[in-house]
Amino acid sequence: MDIKKFITPFFMVAALISCSTGRQNLNPEIKGESMIVNNGTTYTVNGEEKKLPFWGSLFNTVCKESKQENVCISPLSAQLTLSMTANGATGETQQQMYGTMGLADDVNAKAKETIEQLSANRYGCEVNIANSIWVNEKLDVKQEFIDTNKEYFNALVTTAPFNKETLQRINEWCSENTKGKIKSALDEIKKNDRMYLINALYFKGGWKDEFNKGKTKEAPFTKEDGTVVEVPMMNQSIKTQYYEDDILQIVVKLFDDTYQMLLVLPAEGVTTEEAAAHLSANYDKILGEMSIYQVTLSMPRFQSDFATSLKNPLKKMGMPRAFGPDAQFDGISREPLYIDDAFQKTFIKVDETGAEAAALTVMRVGYLASNQKPEKRTVKLDRPFIYLITNYQPENVLFIGKVGNPNE
Repeated sequence: MDIKKFITPFFMVAALISCSTGRQNLNPEIKGESMIVNNGTTYTVNGEEKKLPFWGSLFNTVCKESKQENVCISPLSAQLTLSMTANGATGETQQQMYGTMGLADDVNAKAKETIEQLSANRYGCEVNIANSIWVNEKLDVKQEFIDTNKEYFNALVTTAPFNKETLQRINEWCSENTKGKIKSALDEIKKNDRMYLINALYFKGGWKDEFNKGKTKEAPFTKEDGTVVEVPMMNQSIKTQYYEDDILQIVVKLFDDTYQMLLVLPAEGVTTEEAAAHLSANYDKILGEMSIYQVTLSMPRFQSDFATSLKNPLKKMGMPRAFGPDAQFDGISREPLYIDDAFQKTFIKVDETGAEAAALTVMRVGYLASNQKPEKRTVKLDRPFIYLITNYQPENVLFIGKVGNPNE
């Protein structure tokens, strides 16, 4: 079964690299000068508007919302949590959710296959995926919804009073399934909370070719605002896959024969948003254009914690009804329910030996009181760069992120 449509990189991160091959304009047929990034979810090329893939759209939309210099999200974790929730959605609500994720047929079967393939840990890297559903004992849940998520997502389902003890149990589950890298998901249980759907994702991999720690030196890193900071810069010369065009350079840093980190350096004058849109819009073609070069690579050692609400990004990406008073979740219960919030926490550490990353995504499902109104809100890798953790499946993005200041 083809799982390409399910998701691309595990994680997406914006980061920075400095590299050289002695070659320029290697792929002039892939140009970006005519691409206009619109609202983060679509782009216009040669006058035609197109929709970005879920992972690229989510990354750019989160970056627009966030004021932080370093951003790291897990499109895969978000998509798995949304897919579990969508099993209880009906009508336009479900259509919008699947449309936002770019999914159509056999969603559950493809999710199950993705989880099994990525969790097999056959190739040296450790990948753990865990799902859980926490049900308020006040809520009468339809058995089909529970059975479906158990069968396809291997979800742990717990019904309990929503009190301090359950809050502690939820946070302990989150910490355990992220190897302690994310200690908690929830700070409180709200009065109208009826259900939490949670995905935990953990990745750890050692570089196939480690950096020599003795070659790590302090070096300047230019931030997006033009200021310069000194950072610990790792250095090595490696034979690896490489790509460049008018918009970006990409270096592949291998963990093993299945997983790799793509290090994406926007060209001078190109923003990380523009580079991410260009990459996600042309992902298959760019990967197919890569060639082996001897690359002199410099990249900073960094560690980042990131937390963000996904509510506004997901609404902007095309699924507003799930968050509103007319949400349709009668596949979960006869009670009127809606998604009160969707949020994600991530951790990533990259050093001379490899990378470790974790993510938690939470869907907070609330009871829709009859008088409740829609919520209103106003809202040398030596410069900012993008990095992704993925496997060789073109649509498996575990994490994507942005590093604007490695010292933060």
